[in-house]
Amino acid sequence: MKGKSIFKFLATTLLGLLGFSSCSWLGIGLCMYGEPHADFKVLGTVRNEDGKPIEGIRVAIRGHRHYENTSSVFYDQNDWYEDDTVFTDFNGAYLMEKSVFSPPDDVTVVFEDVDGERHGGEYAKTVEKPHVVQTKKGDKNWYEGAFQAEADTYMVKK
Repeated sequence: MKGKSIFKFLATTLLGLLGFSSCSWLGIGLCMYGEPHADFKVLGTVRNEDGKPIEGIRVAIRGHRHYENTSSVFYDQNDWYEDDTVFTDFNGAYLMEKSVFSPPDDVTVVFEDVDGERHGGEYAKTVEKPHVVQTKKGDKNWYEGAFQAEADTYMVKK
């Protein structure tokens, strides 16, 4: 039993010495558990040329993050987020909220009528590029804050 206790003590001590608080000697600052993240929201409304809301429009949201080229970055420097898809409700409104690794620098929102004549006719595809704004500051650690993009659009019949 005494051998196991000594081993546990040595293993615990060694792991503590090699723990995350010792990363500063690498020149990359204090290492912490977890990962960077931010709250991200895209919202808006879709209306026809008469100003009436359109229900059932597919809204595909794509965010793009431009990373600076640094020697300590080990991933694609200009990575696209996957497309997130939501549909407009009865009022023509849509909302996508998610937690992301890092907030996008720019967003492309694609509006597409996928139900044909249903909900007032067939509409031509529309693309918007809304600005991303920070709505809440981060905590200067892993949480980068809250970010939002708002894209309202008018669709015209084909």
